[in-house]
Amino acid sequence: MTRFGVLGLLFCLLLPLPLSAAPRVDALGRRVELPEEPQRIVSLVPSVTEILFALGLEERIVGVTSFCTYPERARSKPQVGGYANPNLEAVTLQRPDLVFISADSASPALLSRMERLGLPVYVVYPRGIEATVAMIRAVGRVTGATQGGERLARQLTAAVARVRVAVAGRKRPRVLFCVMVRPLIVAGPETLVGDLIEVAGGVNVVPTGVSRYPTWGNEALLLADPDLIVVSPHPGTPNPANLFTAWPELKAVKTGRIVSIPPDWVHRPGPRLALGLTALAEAMHGIDLSVVSAPERP
Repeated sequence: MTRFGVLGLLFCLLLPLPLSAAPRVDALGRRVELPEEPQRIVSLVPSVTEILFALGLEERIVGVTSFCTYPERARSKPQVGGYANPNLEAVTLQRPDLVFISADSASPALLSRMERLGLPVYVVYPRGIEATVAMIRAVGRVTGATQGGERLARQLTAAVARVRVAVAGRKRPRVLFCVMVRPLIVAGPETLVGDLIEVAGGVNVVPTGVSRYPTWGNEALLLADPDLIVVSPHPGTPNPANLFTAWPELKAVKTGRIVSIPPDWVHRPGPRLALGLTALAEAMHGIDLSVVSAPERP
């Protein structure tokens, strides 16, 4: 080896080492090589975006979806498309060292394309409350914010525990949760909403079936005849109570037990699930659960 070769080798040895890549296992069991503390994060999952902000990692977020609307500051982040059909060129241009996607909304084909592009993709798959708590912890670990993730996970776990205690021993109302009203799409038991109904002390009137979110007709609705109807209206949706005037014979219509809960509180598996769980329990049992630990209402 020449004198310059030896000097070059010594120079390289003296250079600071880059952040080590550590293998992380995601919700699909994939091993993903990530830096110990990723600095450029793209989130294609609105609930994960909320978690990242709650962890104080706002400055590391370099890309979000057009559906990442909370907190308000998330809207100012570079948008890379939708969660199911992101613009992969826009994602790649952000040079991310971590990309979050959800198995519920992203197709296997999208994941395959992202892998071929060499993107460091970490998949989450929260389908219930416990899985959401586990996801919050996982997001904390893979971003190097383990303590923050544990803190958020404990807060949600505490809220769940307090609701369970508050509704224990109470009569369990039969509940229908409407994801959409026109057409009538309802939430089955094997969903995040179904899990919330059970924890809040209710019985989901939708039976287990082929679809987790089946479309119902008049016959199924009248046959179920729930004690309580819950809707999660999107902007522009008419007053939920008015949507059921066509079925005056329904018990929930007769008693005026039709309530509205913001969709983000029950459909986004993140810290605000505590708000949705609280609202559901209050609607089911007519009690005040303001003592339940939950994030500040937006």
